[in-house]
Amino acid sequence: MRKYWLSILGSLVLVLIIPLLSVLQTLQIKGDRPQAVQGVIDLRSWNPSQDGIMKLDGEWELYRDVLLSPGDFHPVNGGKKAPSVSAMIKVPAKWNADLAEDGDRRAKGHATYRLQARIAGGEAAVYGLRTSNIRSASRIFLNGQEIGSSGTPSAAASEGRQNNMPYMGFASVTGNCMEIIVQVANYSYSSGGIVQPIVIGNQTSILKHREFALFVDGAAVIGFFVLSLFLLMFSKVRESRGVTLYLGLFCLAALVYILTHGEKLILAVMPGFPYEIILKLQLASSTLVYYFLLRYVANSVNYPMSIAVIKTSKLFTVLLLLIAVFVPAYQFSYLEGMLLTWGSVSIGFVLYSMVQGTRRNDKNMFLMMVSIESLSVVIIYYLISFMGMNFSYFIISYEILLFGFVQAIIMTRQYAASFLEVEQLSRRLLSLDGLKDDFISDTSQELRKPLQGIVNMAKVLAQGTAGSISSAQSEQLLTIVSTGKRLTALIHDMSDFAKLNHGSLFLRRQAVDLRTTASSIMEVTRQVYGNSHLEFRLILPERLPLLETDEQRLAQILHNLLANAVNYTPRGVITLSAEVKEEYVAILITDTGQGIAPERLRSIFDAYDPSGPAANKVYRENGLGLSITQRLVELTGGEIEAHSEPGHGSIFRFTQPILQRSRALLEEELKEFHGWEAAAAYQPPGEDPVLPPSADCCSILVVDNDPVNLRVLTGMLQLENHSVITASSGAEAMHIIQQNPELDLVIADWVIPEMPGLLLVKAIRERFTLSELPILVLMASSRPDDILAAFEAGANDYLSKPVELREFKARMQTLLDMRKSIRASVQAEIAYLQAQIKPHFLYNALNAIISVCPVEPDKATELLLDLSQYLRSSFDFQNRGQTVSIVKELELVKSYLALEQARFDERLNIEFDVPDDVMAMVPPLSIQPIVENAVNHGLMQKEAGGTVQLTVELLPGSLRVAVLDDGVGMSPQKIVEILSEERTEGGIGLRNIQHRLLKMYGTGLSIDSVPGRGTAISYTIPR
Repeated sequence: MRKYWLSILGSLVLVLIIPLLSVLQTLQIKGDRPQAVQGVIDLRSWNPSQDGIMKLDGEWELYRDVLLSPGDFHPVNGGKKAPSVSAMIKVPAKWNADLAEDGDRRAKGHATYRLQARIAGGEAAVYGLRTSNIRSASRIFLNGQEIGSSGTPSAAASEGRQNNMPYMGFASVTGNCMEIIVQVANYSYSSGGIVQPIVIGNQTSILKHREFALFVDGAAVIGFFVLSLFLLMFSKVRESRGVTLYLGLFCLAALVYILTHGEKLILAVMPGFPYEIILKLQLASSTLVYYFLLRYVANSVNYPMSIAVIKTSKLFTVLLLLIAVFVPAYQFSYLEGMLLTWGSVSIGFVLYSMVQGTRRNDKNMFLMMVSIESLSVVIIYYLISFMGMNFSYFIISYEILLFGFVQAIIMTRQYAASFLEVEQLSRRLLSLDGLKDDFISDTSQELRKPLQGIVNMAKVLAQGTAGSISSAQSEQLLTIVSTGKRLTALIHDMSDFAKLNHGSLFLRRQAVDLRTTASSIMEVTRQVYGNSHLEFRLILPERLPLLETDEQRLAQILHNLLANAVNYTPRGVITLSAEVKEEYVAILITDTGQGIAPERLRSIFDAYDPSGPAANKVYRENGLGLSITQRLVELTGGEIEAHSEPGHGSIFRFTQPILQRSRALLEEELKEFHGWEAAAAYQPPGEDPVLPPSADCCSILVVDNDPVNLRVLTGMLQLENHSVITASSGAEAMHIIQQNPELDLVIADWVIPEMPGLLLVKAIRERFTLSELPILVLMASSRPDDILAAFEAGANDYLSKPVELREFKARMQTLLDMRKSIRASVQAEIAYLQAQIKPHFLYNALNAIISVCPVEPDKATELLLDLSQYLRSSFDFQNRGQTVSIVKELELVKSYLALEQARFDERLNIEFDVPDDVMAMVPPLSIQPIVENAVNHGLMQKEAGGTVQLTVELLPGSLRVAVLDDGVGMSPQKIVEILSEERTEGGIGLRNIQHRLLKMYGTGLSIDSVPGRGTAISYTIPR
């Protein structure tokens, strides 16, 4: 009890010594010093040298709506009268009730204050005046001399300049009377006038008064700066709780508060700083002081603060900050009372929480008492100031600074005790823990090789390589394989467990997209673990922030939890969902399986759970798997918990921190790419890299959402003279493949946005075979399940990241060589097909030329030239290109039609609808065979012949080619037969064009035919 009362007494002395001295000084000044009456103050009994400064309080003369100078009160021209007094006004006080002549309250306007002081006569003496707070622009004259100003008072808001900064000035005075004139204008605040006392004294006392005020504010600024810097740096020690962070931000806000109040030191540092912004900073800093103080106490004391109080404070703070930013200062200055109420309520909750916390834990009682009492003094000061009583402003600076220092001491003591306790525990556990981890690590390494041999041998025997086996024997061998896989997973867990305990498992924190990672892991789980009775659902918010975590470890966590859900859910639904909170994302894995008994929930994350599932489970159990999952979650800065109801399923919920700031990739992190950085960074000095043309150059698509990986891969591939196209998502990659069907290789990351790597590989394989477009997959992990899923989806090869440069080059070159070999054979086949010529067409063309020769030799010559052009294009075996100019293709069509028109004469009519300036590329022999089909199988089957029309249209981003005829037409069955892949007859024809268009663009011919009326065949390709 004695200690309790001594703490209270000592804290009261420390907290109240400065406020009591200030109050006593104020009361003494008011009691002993003279007051102004009817605009006159008697200072004849005042000795400036002995008594120091004097406050010029009392009744001053007020002249409304005029800015008078000394000459107006003492006119030289005798005919001019001195101005009459409008009213007597009390100083210091707000002028709102006295400024308007009709008695209405008004803040905006201008006026002149005047005070006459009677002084002891004698020799000339230097007197000085000093202001504290005159809103919001002022100018002072002493005995006819202008001694100082702040801003520029004017009769209109647009003419002057508002700037309320304390200032001082001096003038020489002779005689026994002194006249003080103060011009005041206010257009920026809800109250105006001389609201703080003006003091008078000799030069020495005025300078001392100013130096003392600057010292007080300067000491507070330095103190808060040192505290905020120390606390914000120290907050990195325990960033998750935010205790030191909020206290550091409180000190930072208090620093801005001091800079914009009192002596307004911010104007001394930046003289031209706009006064409007200073008023906004005053409101913002006051608001943030209360908010950060509330949040600090809510996180630090032992008494929990209501969530509703914290949410309300956050809402109110955001509202006031928005007002400070967007609302003019004159308007929000009317909220002075509301801000005072808000501050009093906030500090009231703070005091209540601190008192309750001190009652629960009397440790650091003296320091907590000092904190409580200093905040109480702040509230009392604000209430007294609002009621019109003026005390020294540095009281609040002293109390807030005292509170900050005391809380810093408390926090330092707590952390010192925590560090000491941790150090002692570490020494006791270090030796035993090290021996255990070494044993686990060595054992797991020794077990891995023989166990893998057993699994592989059982697989070989189950496949019947050593002779035929019965179904019972096959089932037994598959059980051995399943058990071996489960033990292999356990050994991997043991290895990770040892690394975690040794502290050798390091995280590579980066920005991670949960949507891409979760979708990839779920696809692999569905592929490996899924069955027809199990449904997987991925439900994520539309707006999902990036996580700051290790992508590989996050994938391991999700894989472990999804595999555990599969174990307990033979049939039903497994759902992966997420909830976005303030500073983290909560990820939930929910299943509808058998659930977990309540008594087992308490030990489910233990390193060994003897009551786990039966041994006949195919995949891993929740022994070390869930324990390692918990450790990984905590290592990444999150928490994990499990909820389950037997018979209704389980919910595993873990959190991951949201990326709070973007940070550049450090040099140490770049080293993880091993040999890649040299390839990415290589560039001839002073110029961009130039890729020389090469026959070995290939077109490669790189798909990765990491800009660093894209840069590295692009740089390395360009050094090999390859053409590189990049994509950052699966959807973009599919679009590029659609636009560039002749790609030689796709290098895709396993985790990409919008479409997981597994689905991207499957989508590519729906259109291209393994030999037509090879795929190399880059994986963050090397789990056998992921590798198996990649190959089953259609990948040609894979590499685990980080990739070694030489291995990457070797695997990439193998796939490119395969692609080149396949392409060479395919192009040779297509060239052969393109060069086929039907013999009967050649015979008919020659007969037509012979028949024309005797009658029209010139015509025969033209036809021979057309036949020569036709044959030259048809027998061009060197043309291995995938596209040719449409002009060249149309020349071939015209040559063919000229020969056919010579044969059929008036039975064949030709119409061309082709733009003159068409410049596009089309597959070779993609128009002439369609025209030939229209002539031979459409028009010439009719006795009267008909018309064939060729149309070329330039559409936005595409080219449409259409051939229309009014021949005999085709039946739907005939169209299906023509376009069927199984159709083998014919050389150059519609089937060959359909095949090439599908390979190159993914879309083929469009045939619309009506028997007896004609046929329309068209295709559309991108330009």
